[in-house]
Parts: sequence; C-alpha cells; structure tokens
Amino acid sequence: MYDIIKSSNENLGKIAGELGLTYDEIVMLRNYFTGLGRNPTDIEIQAIAQGWSEHSCYKSSKLYLKKYFSGLKSDYTILTMEDDAGVISFDKDYAYVVKMESHNHPSAVEPYGGAATGVGGIIRDVLCMGAQPVALVDSLYFGDPDNMDGNLTERFILNRVVAGIRDYGNRVGIPTVAGSTHFNKVYNGMPLVNAGCIGIVRKDHVVRSRVSVEGDLLIVCGGRTGKDGIHGVNFASKVLDKGSEENRNAVQLGNPIIKEPLIHAILEANEASIIDGMKDLGGGGL
Repeated sequence: MYDIIKSSNENLGKIAGELGLTYDEIVMLRNYFTGLGRNPTDIEIQAIAQGWSEHSCYKSSKLYLKKYFSGLKSDYTILTMEDDAGVISFDKDYAYVVKMESHNHPSAVEPYGGAATGVGGIIRDVLCMGAQPVALVDSLYFGDPDNMDGNLTERFILNRVVAGIRDYGNRVGIPTVAGSTHFNKVYNGMPLVNAGCIGIVRKDHVVRSRVSVEGDLLIVCGGRTGKDGIHGVNFASKVLDKGSEENRNAVQLGNPIIKEPLIHAILEANEASIIDGMKDLGGGGL
C-alpha cells in the first residue's frame, strides 16, 4: 500500500511517476485521503491512476478534440465523438461503424503483441456498437529499416507488427483490406501503429455504451484475466525512453481464439434485441 499521507514531497513525486500521475494530481489525492483519515487502498489508487491516464481520459487532448471534432454533423453522420466508434449512414436501413486507434507504445516494446491487441481493441469498439466487424485497415510508420540501434531493430519491429496485425485478423476471420506503410528515421524506436476496423449494422440495432434501465443484468465476458496488461494504460500515456523496455509485461496478451466465438454470440444477442448497452473494457477493466 502506498503511504501518500506521510510521504515527503520527494517521495510523493516518485509515487506519482510510478503511477503515471502528475505531481499536482498526487497532491490532490493526498489532500482528499487525508480528509478521510486514511491512505487509499491499492485498488483505489491503481483505479484512479488508470482512470486519470491520458489513454483513458484524454486529459491534455480533450479540449482540442471537443473544439475541432465534437458536434460535427452532416446529413449522413449518426454518432460522432460520443461512443466507442463513429456511426455513419450507409443506406435507408443500414449504417457502417468506423474506428481507428493507435497502439504505438505497446508496439515499440512488444511489436507482435502490441499490434495484435491494437486490432483486438478496435474490433471490440465496433462490436460494442452492435455492428458486425467486416474489414480491417492500417496505417503504419516505421524508422529506417537498416537502423540497428536500440533494443529492437527497426526491421524486427516492422516484421513483428505486420505479423501481429495479420495473425489477429486471420484468427477472428476479419480480412485486412487496405493499408499504408511509411518509413522515416524520425520513427526509429518509436513506430506509429494505427489500426482501423469497419463494421455494418442495422440502424435500429445500434447499441450505445450506456445503460438506460435500472436493474439490468450486467455481464462481463471475454478472455480470462491474467497478470499481463497491468498498468497498460498508464504505460501507454508515458513518454518512451530507454527504460521503456521494462514495461513489456504492461502489453496485454491477445486472445483471438476467444474473441471469434464471442463476436458471434454478441451479434446473435443483439439480433434478438436483448442487449441494452455495451462497453469495451480493454483499457483498464472495471
């Protein structure tokens, strides 16, 4: 358990660094729990740290996202910047659902797993809108392929990222239909791995990431929880440095073999109109 109440300012700064919090945030927590007369439990402080991470709450970018993207409307947009993915009108009865997300930090330290779980995450986002995922896309940026500096060579990162995207898509039966690959030395050791998913859904079967009826049954489903992925969102919110290789275990292990039947089960349940709301819990869990 972290003793944030009696810690010196110097030690408090170290705790903040371990949790991915700013110094002001850890001071805010100290003041709050001092008022309660106790230190936070491990679960409390870890949950707060992951919830306050840049990855989870966009604390530094939310202002700009709201300014330039929130409220964008057109004759064909149905949902933008509100749920796990965007929903756009396709025809009179159907809509298509789109999500693209980066998985840069995880792919830098564990390229195969980082890229694979990036694909898994966006598939879940599209699925949680009630849509059937039908296609994957990617946009990849790597360093100089001949660069041999760093713990992992650029060619190794390239090959493993491509393999991770390929294998995860193949194992859940969703093809990668388009993509682009770019090389520049500015990405040495710091690849940009953008994965996207497209799904199709009947307009009257779009599911929102909220619950509208009190007393609804809550079901958590997916792969079994392991020790992998702990502090994943905290790590993904930090600046990459020479010590980032130590965060390899923060990269979650993908489980496409479980994901594939889960996709079919969720689509069947949605077709039967028994789902009120769904939410992807990949970045931090409950």
